[in-house]
Amino acid sequence: MGERPHRRRSRIGARLAGLWFLVSVALLVWPVYPWLGNHVHPRVLGLPWSLVWVLLVIAANFGALLLLYRLRVVDDREHDDPPSRDPEPVASTGSRRRVDR
Repeated sequence: MGERPHRRRSRIGARLAGLWFLVSVALLVWPVYPWLGNHVHPRVLGLPWSLVWVLLVIAANFGALLLLYRLRVVDDREHDDPPSRDPEPVASTGSRRRVDR
């Protein structure tokens, strides 16, 4: 109810980024790629459009990952988890050293 603004922003950013990654997959496979990206002309800086299209999608994915990093989505979730009160783990029976006589 009274959610902090940065948490809500992080949650919205994570959902939008997840949606973007699904869209970016669609941009690189059938049916979208043959319609928009599978052309040689126009050439951009001497590169065929099909290569420029893939590079643009990769650059947009980098931007989405940068956005997630700046929003610190993963860090917020890790810091919000309460510390566990489990006792230290006991060595299992499989970790005993075998003594040969």
